[in-house]
Amino acid sequence: MNESGTGIKVLCVCPLAHRTGHYPRAITEEASALLASGVEVAICTFRGIRDQEGLRTIPHRIVVSSWIGFPLGVATNMVKFMPREKFLAGFLEQFSTLCLAVRVRKELGYDAIYLRDGDPFIFIPFLIGFFLKNSKWVINLIGERMASDPDSMFSSLFYRFINAPAWKPIYRRALSRNQFTFICQSKYVKDVFEVNLLDGILAGRVTFVPLGVQGTVEYVPQEEARRHLGLPEGKAIFLHFGGLHRGKDIETILAAIREIPDVILVHAGVVTPWVNLAHLVETYGLWGRVIINNSYIPEVDKRYYFAASDAILLSYKKSFLVEASMFREAAKFRLPAIASDVGGLGQLARKYQTGLVFEAENAASLRGALSSFIDSSHKERETMVSNCQKFCNDFSLDTWASKCKEIIKEL
Repeated sequence: MNESGTGIKVLCVCPLAHRTGHYPRAITEEASALLASGVEVAICTFRGIRDQEGLRTIPHRIVVSSWIGFPLGVATNMVKFMPREKFLAGFLEQFSTLCLAVRVRKELGYDAIYLRDGDPFIFIPFLIGFFLKNSKWVINLIGERMASDPDSMFSSLFYRFINAPAWKPIYRRALSRNQFTFICQSKYVKDVFEVNLLDGILAGRVTFVPLGVQGTVEYVPQEEARRHLGLPEGKAIFLHFGGLHRGKDIETILAAIREIPDVILVHAGVVTPWVNLAHLVETYGLWGRVIINNSYIPEVDKRYYFAASDAILLSYKKSFLVEASMFREAAKFRLPAIASDVGGLGQLARKYQTGLVFEAENAASLRGALSSFIDSSHKERETMVSNCQKFCNDFSLDTWASKCKEIIKEL
């Protein structure tokens, strides 16, 4: 381990940092946290980091900035709206970014590569590691396909592909010549990868490290936020935030609020093509009560949506057992959460009491939780807000960085 200068040197890699969702936020916050903990950090991405201007002091290498990477960037950009080709684009982005990272690590003497979101292409680091020796990898695994949607045909086919016995000799050679360790944000996902992948080939190499959360942000008065967004005052407003992926269950929300008058639902985030949200709103007769902003919400605007709302609705399907990062976002903005009782989400919500819990995919249960929240006193809501601060303290980015630094030291 390199102990000169500032100590450990880590190359933080996020091939998908140019996309929406958690990718840009995660690599920004985690690289900054490692830097603050005394780790010397550089960043490697495919197409830069979306909506982030605060990392100018951290060295940053980008695949598409090179003469070889530029045509690859053009090609992947052309197919990003085609479902199957988009998957191929993701593979090319991941593979080319990791190839660049390996070269940068060797040239500049970084101790380890920290890969954000190693799945679904978990096999790529092993393919590359097959030809390397004495490289050190810390790979963050989300479990999005293996754990969150086990019943879909695509997930099943993909699982069979990455779990094919033909991968075993490649994994074994890479593991014998290099040092790999994996971190998961959910104990369930940890078990999935340790037990189910290639007959337990990663057993003993996966560690549960809870996702870190940024400290609570600057407060914006609710009245100011509602005026900024053009939202009505004097009504209960509930927020549904982020990309509408397959694990989210917005239909249960619509069924629940239909029976509660004077409630406004605001959805802010990209709606995926397989969900016709406008049609669902019409089906439930909720025009005028559901406001849809079908677009990516930049970080600078995000705080207004959280400040304008009375609570965030975290409605997930029963099969969604991966980390719900939006629970942490809500705590960061001191916004109470009404959450599905699934996986670790329900456990955290009950333990920290930052809001209320309801049975997943049960509109009547959610309706009861909404009614209870609306009828709650000012003091009860203040307690929920205070609990958000406690949660942020317990799961701080500083704690996350400290744990990751110890893992890297042990490589």
